[in-house]
Amino acid sequence: MRYIRDIKIMEDGEMATAVIYLSEKMEVLSSAMKNGGHTISDVLFIMQVPHDCSMEDPYCDMERTMEKHRIPGHAVGFMTAAEVKYVFSTVETDYEGMNTIAAVTAGLSNHVVAGELLENWEERHKISMERYRMLVGGTINIIGVSSVPLTDAAKVNIMMPIIEAKSAALSILGYRETGTTSDALAIVSPIGEDRTDYSGTGTALGISMARSVKAAVISNLVKRGDLPNMGTIIDVLKGKGITEKDMWDAAFELYLPAPEWDTNDIKRRFETKLRVLSDDINISSLVQGAVALEEIGNKDCICAMPRGMFAKDPIHLIADEIIGMQIAQYIAGTRGIFEFHRFDRHKPGIISKLGPFMDDMLCGLIGGVMSSIYTDLFDEQLR
Repeated sequence: MRYIRDIKIMEDGEMATAVIYLSEKMEVLSSAMKNGGHTISDVLFIMQVPHDCSMEDPYCDMERTMEKHRIPGHAVGFMTAAEVKYVFSTVETDYEGMNTIAAVTAGLSNHVVAGELLENWEERHKISMERYRMLVGGTINIIGVSSVPLTDAAKVNIMMPIIEAKSAALSILGYRETGTTSDALAIVSPIGEDRTDYSGTGTALGISMARSVKAAVISNLVKRGDLPNMGTIIDVLKGKGITEKDMWDAAFELYLPAPEWDTNDIKRRFETKLRVLSDDINISSLVQGAVALEEIGNKDCICAMPRGMFAKDPIHLIADEIIGMQIAQYIAGTRGIFEFHRFDRHKPGIISKLGPFMDDMLCGLIGGVMSSIYTDLFDEQLR
């Protein structure tokens, strides 16, 4: 690597620090904790901290680590909870005469869509700790090294392909999140007079850097097993604001009590069947398909449908009903289809608040489950 003389992983028990030694003093523009901002250095490092790090005095902890590993005071330093000795990666790319290097650590316990609040922290932390115990933390640190000197404007400009490449890497792996709440980056470039003014996503330098970053981020996340945990359709629906209670309330609204049937037993059967169906790949596919189509429709991105039409649930849109009927039929056969139509007619409870694909999908799911329960109860009476 042209501008990297050496990379060392300094271990300290279960913790480790990646130290990058450049071949010469270079300009560094970064959001790093140590020597962040604009500086000149020939050493950068990424220091691992425990997942439950209190961060009461991070600068003091960093100084101790620097002293222990004899890292010079002018070094640019980052922190991460990612397992440095397992998920530190470097990727070098040459494109149309432009050479770039991306040095990356990546973990996603605190991933979030930019502009949205970080939710479900306890659940995310639990998942991250399980991966940590398997030696597979959170923060994406990116050090991008340019082979050509950059103007200040170009240093800012090249952040665009770096950040977009990071988000593209997450998207390729199935995440809708764009990064984590603690991401940091550094732009490293040689000192020189003949400086490049442009480094955006359409330039050779920007393309080279984006490819390096994207490959390094994907490599790290795959290595640590940081792939999306989809859970079950119950989790997917809960993420859309639809709980098991909501589904039961909608089902119960159309239930006509029979003297010989116990309502609590029917509720128990309903919850049990939902959980069994949540392990079925076909039901999962149909439900997730409806959720995805609802999202596409809300963006007015369904092919052949004029903008603004989806929100009106046009009468000639029948794909939503087809999905609902298929779900009901899959669960309960022909009887399930009749129950689907009954729910679709009345739209009880939360169903009435949903869009075209979501409401018919729930009509099929709830109607199919209830029809299946009725069939079971009738069969039990005949025995």
